[in-house]
Amino acid sequence: MGSFKEGKEESHGERKERVKSCIVYSWSLMVSMIGGLIMGWWEYEYHRTNRQLWMVPFGLVLLITPPFVWFSIFVSDWCSSKGEDAPSTTATSQPVRPLEGDLERSMIKSKKLPPTAINVDV
Repeated sequence: MGSFKEGKEESHGERKERVKSCIVYSWSLMVSMIGGLIMGWWEYEYHRTNRQLWMVPFGLVLLITPPFVWFSIFVSDWCSSKGEDAPSTTATSQPVRPLEGDLERSMIKSKKLPPTAINVDV
């Protein structure tokens, strides 16, 4: 019964994440469209006289930035998902052994070894 609630909460959390990402993508699409409209307005109204030149870089930044960010997020997500599938290098290497003194101390604490059996040779 508890697992059903946990599953429901996970799906609700995933839904919230999806809604947030859709909102972010919608806003960035709107910013890109505003940049295109600024460029179009400058072309229509001011291009012949070369006035209001500030609109050109401003419109280009608004037009180009969201697709560039989308691409970088997509590539980053794609690369990180490929890394999770590959086995890690630490999994194939030998496990790290504790130092001898640490092993003996842990055995004494767990009462598997009497305290008089410690060999301290440095």
